[in-house]
Amino acid sequence: EVQRIAGAAPSEPAPITRPRLPRAGVEGTVPVVNVETLSHLEELGSSAGFIEKLIGVYLADNATLVVKMETAVAAQAFQEFRGFLHALKGSSASMGTDRLTRLCTNLGTMNDGDLRLQTPALVRSLTQELAAARSELERYITERQRSAG
Repeated sequence: EVQRIAGAAPSEPAPITRPRLPRAGVEGTVPVVNVETLSHLEELGSSAGFIEKLIGVYLADNATLVVKMETAVAAQAFQEFRGFLHALKGSSASMGTDRLTRLCTNLGTMNDGDLRLQTPALVRSLTQELAAARSELERYITERQRSAG
């Protein structure tokens, strides 16, 4: 607008580029929870309440991990963040929370500069994905109890 008023020829604005947070995948291609993995875990259990207890421990441990990750990225302690991320990825893979596992894998490839720039978005993504996993795991337990009762 200033160029138009001043009579100067408009120039193309320089594009604003920002590193993008790696996506967990296209919605629908990676399930939040892999029911087959949960079924295999259930087969390993020695009691009826095994899977419920396992899910409870998983959710509590990973909620704590996400808080530690938030602290690490706030302090720009990215190596510590990656250690927590690796732990979250491992437990998520074992539990069958596939989208969270994929997100952790993608975040693990980011360099320190990208992590620094994307801190709020990546913490939000982890928190949202863990919440989605919690919801699906709780739904799995509810449906399982309904079909058993």
